[in-house]
Order: sequence, then C-alpha cells, then structure tokens
Amino acid sequence: MSEHRFTLDDTGTDMAPAAVRPSRYPHRLRYEKPVAAARTGPEGQTPHALSDLTVVTCACGLATPPLPNDDARLAYERHRNEIRDELAGVPAP
Repeated sequence: MSEHRFTLDDTGTDMAPAAVRPSRYPHRLRYEKPVAAARTGPEGQTPHALSDLTVVTCACGLATPPLPNDDARLAYERHRNEIRDELAGVPAP
C-alpha cells in the first residue's frame, strides 16, 4: 500500500466551483422555433406557418431572424464550420 493518504479536504485550493467558473466552450449552437404569431408572405401569397420558420442561436451571440428551414440549416452549418475552425486554430478568412 502507498504511504500517501488522500483526503477530500480542498480548503486550500484556489479553484472556484463549476457554477462560478466561466465556460471554456463559448458556443451552444441550436435551432429554435420563433414565438411570434405567424408571418405573411408578399401580397397574394398565403401566410407561412411558424413551423416553416426556424431561428438559429448560439451562446457566442449569434441569433438569426426567423428563416425558412433550409436557410436556417445553412446558417447552422456555416456557424458550425466556423466553430470547428476556431477550435482547430484555423484563421478566419
């Protein structure tokens, strides 16, 4: 057996609790459905339902306006690639 005894006494540590420490990962990319009633298209077109629109948000501050699902997917993928490049240390173009 080892002669060293480990204790759970951490009174001498300088680390803050996890809830207080800033996040090491500043992104939290997600899709969200807008909460507004419904939007109407140009004159002569039927109104678009909310299910046709998506907002892309991220903890870094990205927040798109309500976009059609395909456009929201493109915005999501573009930001996901930027996050990947940022983590890999690739400079932004």
